[in-house]
Amino acid sequence: MLEKTFCSSPWFHIRIDTAGNYLPCRWAAWSEINTPKVNTVSNTSLLGYMNSDVMSETRIKMLNAVPMKLCDYCYNDEENNKVSGRQKQLLKSAITLEKFQNTLCASPHYENFKYSDINQGWTNTTPVDLQIEIGNTCNGACIMCAPKHSSRLVKDYQKLNQLDQTLFPIYQVGKNWTDDERLVEKFVNEIGQLDNIKYLHFLGGETLYIKSFYDICNQLIKTGQSKTINLGTTTNCTVANADLENIIRNFKHVHLGLSIESFHGINDYVRYPGDINDITDNIHAFLKLREETDLHLTLRITPSILTIYHIDTVFEFMLENKITAESCNFLQDPKCLRIEYLPSNLIDTIKSKIDAIIDKYDLKESNQTILNIRRDDLIDQVIGQMIFEYKHLLENLVTPDDAELQRKDLVKFLKSFESIRNNSILTYLPEYEKFLRSYGY
Repeated sequence: MLEKTFCSSPWFHIRIDTAGNYLPCRWAAWSEINTPKVNTVSNTSLLGYMNSDVMSETRIKMLNAVPMKLCDYCYNDEENNKVSGRQKQLLKSAITLEKFQNTLCASPHYENFKYSDINQGWTNTTPVDLQIEIGNTCNGACIMCAPKHSSRLVKDYQKLNQLDQTLFPIYQVGKNWTDDERLVEKFVNEIGQLDNIKYLHFLGGETLYIKSFYDICNQLIKTGQSKTINLGTTTNCTVANADLENIIRNFKHVHLGLSIESFHGINDYVRYPGDINDITDNIHAFLKLREETDLHLTLRITPSILTIYHIDTVFEFMLENKITAESCNFLQDPKCLRIEYLPSNLIDTIKSKIDAIIDKYDLKESNQTILNIRRDDLIDQVIGQMIFEYKHLLENLVTPDDAELQRKDLVKFLKSFESIRNNSILTYLPEYEKFLRSYGY
């Protein structure tokens, strides 16, 4: 059953987390990365990590159809009929699940797979695609985030932990590897040695708020390597400046993911302390820049039990502005924010709102799943595909057995945040009042 588990990502991709640890995949969960020696940017080169024990063992498991905890996010997406990261990575190797065996054998990477199969998982390939997490420095404190991804949440969690130690555990947050300018310089020099590097994807914190993002990009512009590199990053849309515009104009291609949950005030509550009016203005500025440069924009959404109610505003914006969206991994933590804990009457209302969008724009569902969702010539189809994905997701939701417990935790969770922010969910979602009151709000 190779087609159920195989992914080509370990043959061309590397991820670096905020502490500078190497990981095999941008979607990987830490839980399965337990090795005697941790590979970091300080003790291992990019090329060295490609043939590290972790990467070699990962390739061996891939080639032998061994399911890995490492891949749970992708397995979960596929079980819910969403396009997974695995499918996107396979596409880079010209492999599709529908014609897996034939496309695997015809893949331009097939000989590389064979090489690894007979050489204990080692590879003769070099990194092509890097995800670089440059730190947790952030000007936002999203309620579904965690201190390891947001410096602003660190102090919040110290206060919230005193209210509920279970819902708000104390995280050990280390230093960002990019705080060491010598490591940043070492990293840029190593990129300069990679002839085949095609894609750099940066993540924060808030990437556009972090100095090292500009340092790395500007150094690649200075050496001229930026002209052959596709650059990607994600932003909370609170930052738009001339330095970013210069980067966009000097890289071969730039993809900017715009993190937003709703074009409604609920976005301000969830992505605290953002202002939806300022955020919308910045998004429109990016849309204008898209007309002048090789800039690709997508909305990046992570719907939760709170923001799903106004997801129709996202769909409407997509359709009106010809911009696609990519749904991040289904929100898993905090558990009480998962969509499936929403009562059926509210789910029915959301489904009606989505149906109204479908009727208004006369959308038709396609029988063909589009994997390369960033193709500019398929914008309309990709938008329609996402809207129908969420329609079917809501139609097939099953209320978990622990719903009563999680709904009570949801109220505790929200009231705890509100106690330090002096706001109320009911200001933004009055439609939820009966639901939340019934669980102690």
